[in-house]
Amino acid sequence: MRVGVLSTYPPRACGIGTFSRDLREALLGCGDVSAVDLVAIVREDDGAQAAEVLTRVHQDQRGEYAAAARVLDRRGGDVVMIEHEYGIFGGSDGAHVLSLAAELRQPMVLTLHTVLSTPSVGQAETLRALCDLAALVCVFTETARRMILDARLVSPERIRVVPHGGPVELLPQAAAGERLPQLPDRTGGPGPSEVEPDRCVLATFGLISPGKGIETAIAAMPAIIDRHPKALYVIAGQTHPEVAKLHGEEYRISLERMARDLGLSDHVVFDDRFLDIEDLSSMLAATTIYLTPYRSREQIVSGALTFAIVAGCPTVSTPYYYAEDLLSSGAGVLVAFDDPTALAEAVSGLLDDPQRLQRMRARAREVGSGLTWPEVGRQTAEVLREAVTLGPPGT
Repeated sequence: MRVGVLSTYPPRACGIGTFSRDLREALLGCGDVSAVDLVAIVREDDGAQAAEVLTRVHQDQRGEYAAAARVLDRRGGDVVMIEHEYGIFGGSDGAHVLSLAAELRQPMVLTLHTVLSTPSVGQAETLRALCDLAALVCVFTETARRMILDARLVSPERIRVVPHGGPVELLPQAAAGERLPQLPDRTGGPGPSEVEPDRCVLATFGLISPGKGIETAIAAMPAIIDRHPKALYVIAGQTHPEVAKLHGEEYRISLERMARDLGLSDHVVFDDRFLDIEDLSSMLAATTIYLTPYRSREQIVSGALTFAIVAGCPTVSTPYYYAEDLLSSGAGVLVAFDDPTALAEAVSGLLDDPQRLQRMRARAREVGSGLTWPEVGRQTAEVLREAVTLGPPGT
């Protein structure tokens, strides 16, 4: 089975691009997937593309979408996946992607990375048109499934739930206790630093933007430190490129200033890189509690939270949709949006109760073991095989 994928892709710094790279590797580990060809959505010429990138589509050039469909057809693929999020496609509400979808001769599987409870008229029209062209529609959680059914975007028999995956390299290793885990390089620091055994490490990673709510976690730190003076909050990741393009490093600088003004220089550190898997594994191995203080209820998936659970990290999070689904297992606790007091109390409560924290860690490890990329690749390949059998809608 030869698979085509339309998505952002490295070197573009984008969570969906990272997802597609990891999914490609997982699919190639399935016995009957012979090749995965990428059509990379680019904002600009992002430099050299990987060998698996068949062609590029400039995000705002509508004509390139239809041309890419013809390239995929000439390649002789069996099925095409579209990784959908409104912001990565050009046109009003990302409508340019319809030009590619309408030209496809192969069956198409649509994966929804965003499902809005109250979409605009244009967003709903674009998504409904895409769903009509799909053989099958994939979502990451049962909540997302219910939402698209409630919106009558697609009939229930054409929806499949496949979880987000995480790298096997993040799974907790028995040998990890033989040496102290390391934090990645800190901004302006000399290199990786070992974590002292008595340090309580809180962590957030990913592309940094105002929607991440990091200021809420920083504001919670003084109250956490009052009860746990060794607490350290690590904020790792680059500024989101779209945020940087419009506002530069304004948001990151505001966070650094806030930490400094609160006297937290010894308790809040920043690492301004897009972490590779080795650095990420080291950081999560050192993490006592993972934080996702995101500000939008609408977030239906989070690769960062998935990775943290795969790494076995107990988590304190705001109640966005994906966190509600993933943490209902007992792998974490939820607190109100934009509430530093509630966040501080939840974190301190867990640190005050090592047995409860250990139970939560065990549950995270149990859940995370089923979210590795090989398992998610296997489930995705099953959906793709089904789509090939079904063929395009109307056939």
